[in-house]
Amino acid sequence: MKGMLYLPGRAEPAAILDDVKVIAFNDNHTVAPVRIYYSTRNLNTGKAMLELVRDDRLQIKLDDGRSGNVLLQHQSMDADGKSVGLLRVLGRLSDPVDPSALPAETVLIADPTSL
Repeated sequence: MKGMLYLPGRAEPAAILDDVKVIAFNDNHTVAPVRIYYSTRNLNTGKAMLELVRDDRLQIKLDDGRSGNVLLQHQSMDADGKSVGLLRVLGRLSDPVDPSALPAETVLIADPTSL
């Protein structure tokens, strides 16, 4: 699944995320149980560097129709030169346009609505 990361008040994406996995925890992560793992070659597609706004609330839009507010929690480079990282979802992601269209790589450890 792919995703686009937006800075507040900007229409163009700040980052294009090539591979996105949505994970929901059910243990002691009660405040913000949903995380998004990503890898991409185009982390900084706009003029702003995400590393400089890591404490600001960003918006993510996934290609299955879900969207939500996130914080950049961790970022690094892998052995292939891709940017990899972790986004903490603040609140909850909006529902997809068609729930049956969720990609196979979406992993739900728990039903996030039951937390």
